[in-house]
Amino acid sequence: MALPGRPFWVIVHRWAGLTLALFLAVAGLTGSLLPWFSELDAAMAPAMQNAAPPQPGLAAMDPLVVRSAMLARHPSARVDFLYLTREEGRADRLYATWIDPQTGLERADRPDWDDVFINPWTGEEQGHRRNGAIEQGLVNLMPFLYRLHYSLALGPWGLFAMGLAALVWTVDCFVGFYLTLPPGALKAAGFWRRWRPSWKVRRPTTGYKLTFDLHRAGGLWLWPILLVFALSSVSFNLPQVYRPVMDLLGAQDAEALVEQAVLPTPRWTPALDFSAAARRGADLAQQEAARRGLALPGDGRAWLWYVPTSGLYIYGVKSSADITRDGGGTRIVFDGQTGALRAVSLPTGANGADTFTTWIVALHMAQVGGLAWRIAVTVIGFGTTILSVTGVLIWLRKRSARAGRKFKTARRPLPA
Repeated sequence: MALPGRPFWVIVHRWAGLTLALFLAVAGLTGSLLPWFSELDAAMAPAMQNAAPPQPGLAAMDPLVVRSAMLARHPSARVDFLYLTREEGRADRLYATWIDPQTGLERADRPDWDDVFINPWTGEEQGHRRNGAIEQGLVNLMPFLYRLHYSLALGPWGLFAMGLAALVWTVDCFVGFYLTLPPGALKAAGFWRRWRPSWKVRRPTTGYKLTFDLHRAGGLWLWPILLVFALSSVSFNLPQVYRPVMDLLGAQDAEALVEQAVLPTPRWTPALDFSAAARRGADLAQQEAARRGLALPGDGRAWLWYVPTSGLYIYGVKSSADITRDGGGTRIVFDGQTGALRAVSLPTGANGADTFTTWIVALHMAQVGGLAWRIAVTVIGFGTTILSVTGVLIWLRKRSARAGRKFKTARRPLPA
């Protein structure tokens, strides 16, 4: 059976592009700002997010102590995720949930916030916000843009829609690349000479030719990283599609294990409290690092997460297997009752599938490459938006031309 010809793939690319235009324009514009999320978020509410010792030489409190004091002030709150190290000059940010253990549902008397920012030297609560609620003003601008980026700020349905868009985008990357090739591709002589114009923007040029060249050449120059962004978006938004494929290639996802180990009823209060779990996680990390020949440099961001639905803790720490600037991708999963080790997940080096995922996610989130790559991701975000807009403009121009030809044909007098 012969594959469909070029006209078929032109139609596929056209309708895929029109379907994706809004999704990619929103994702590109918001994504151009997200490499600077921390800086911009703090700039929107410096009094809430920045912190300094009230007097020189004062030692900051342990993050576990900060968490315990916060829970003592808000006994109906839960804080199941905690950074065990902190960013210099920033307040501790705790994310609170307000769950009724009897029903497993959100409490009716919950306050209108879930983010709290606490001064690590004084324990003062510097500010609160409901993460992503743009009606609360600029303090939520960056969290709102982040939600807009990955789910159009529409919750689970938006998350799923963006996942489907990412899947279509992944396929369309290959279709678009094929359409830049000269007709006949490798069958005719002079392939590179005939393909070279596809990489260029003709000069001088205006109007439709400029739009077409920006779309074609821009897509070619950005093609490898656009494919990386498309695949990583599938991993974020459609794990039900991405994970089974990667599992076949040998991936070992610690979070997937936690999701699968669901208890009959959530275990809201494990035998190991957060302090004991933090010590246990650090001990297991040292043991596993020694066994696997890894180094634990001691910098980066360590964290601890308790999952009541499975009764498991995940301890994240930076090891020599990490590639991101903050680390924390080396994950130790252990039982919240006994402390028994359940799984170890390494970001790189364990198997090719996990290493691949780590790299595409780190590139997408601008967690590698330093300042240069953060700037590049901003440029790529704008480039993605330009590709979407130029694609729509090309379609509008061709649609108008087709309509004009039909109109002229309809007005042509019949022969006598």
